[in-house]
Amino acid sequence: MWFSPAMLETPALQKIKKYNTNKVEMEIAAYCLEVMERLEKDNILCCPADFLDIIRNAGLKTDITQVRSILKDGWGLRSGKNSDYTFYYIGTDGELFPMKRKGRYFEIMRSDIDEILL
Repeated sequence: MWFSPAMLETPALQKIKKYNTNKVEMEIAAYCLEVMERLEKDNILCCPADFLDIIRNAGLKTDITQVRSILKDGWGLRSGKNSDYTFYYIGTDGELFPMKRKGRYFEIMRSDIDEILL
């Protein structure tokens, strides 16, 4: 081709890509970004089960298989060893609550989230 794909990237195309993304995936990414911004961190640790209540509270239907598929297949993350980690839950008043958990967690980086949310 005589042109690069970057030449076709326009704000309108980015908007179409954004609204064509899976809503569950967008909810997970938005939640991760909000926690990262509040904690001023570049990564968070989480298991797929951590997101189930968050997604359901947003009014979306999902199961753990879909969340795991998004994290593993969609985002290309790999789970670590079975160990302790801290997951941050945002309460109804907007306050962050650290919750000690144990499991095979994923490390989600801010650069991954920025790429998903465009």
